[in-house]
Amino acid sequence: MSVVTVSRADEVRAGQHPGSDRIAVAVHAADRRLADQLEPALALPRELRLLAAGESALADVLLVFSEMVTDSLVDELAAMSAAARRPGQCIVLVAGPLRERHLAQLFGAGVVSILPYRDVTAHQVIRTVIASHGGQAVLPASLTRWLVEETRFMRTNLLATQGLAAGGLTVREVEVIRLIAQGEETAGIASSLSYSERTIKKIVKDLMSRLELRNRAHAVSYALRVGAI
Repeated sequence: MSVVTVSRADEVRAGQHPGSDRIAVAVHAADRRLADQLEPALALPRELRLLAAGESALADVLLVFSEMVTDSLVDELAAMSAAARRPGQCIVLVAGPLRERHLAQLFGAGVVSILPYRDVTAHQVIRTVIASHGGQAVLPASLTRWLVEETRFMRTNLLATQGLAAGGLTVREVEVIRLIAQGEETAGIASSLSYSERTIKKIVKDLMSRLELRNRAHAVSYALRVGAI
């Protein structure tokens, strides 16, 4: 995989200043054709600062162009992510058709946003880089649906069979938290689930200690956030 380089002089001409607090972007290209087309536009936004060759570990965002996604590309992305020296570094991948078996590997390697290789524009790439650095994920609708289905599969076929729900909660803990969210007190929860009040108190105490939750309201908030209730 080659690296698209931009000199410091190019950065200054583009209105950028080395060492500024702009988003540091390293561009990697398995296929130079598209990268060469978009590179001039990527050097212009004031929000971005393109890094030179050899500085990818210092990037806030790695922008990767590849017409094909292969096992070797996935391995290379994982290696680059592991070598990152910036906390929270993320990868934006502009790529051709993806195989399902690569998706989980790509996300595990640090990819947070994916754009289709065909017909992508510089404007789309720039907006996605900025959004990804801001904590958002930009994905095609088909990949969003895949993630939803994978989450459902995990909850139904993996977590549930092990007595777990989302967020590391057990099925019994989810039952208790759901009743807490409905306004039930300890006695009411115990009656509904046919447990003793002592057991309910222990369940709540154990989950709050394990997940470092402050109180019952925090437990409900956590369960809602991870999709357990």
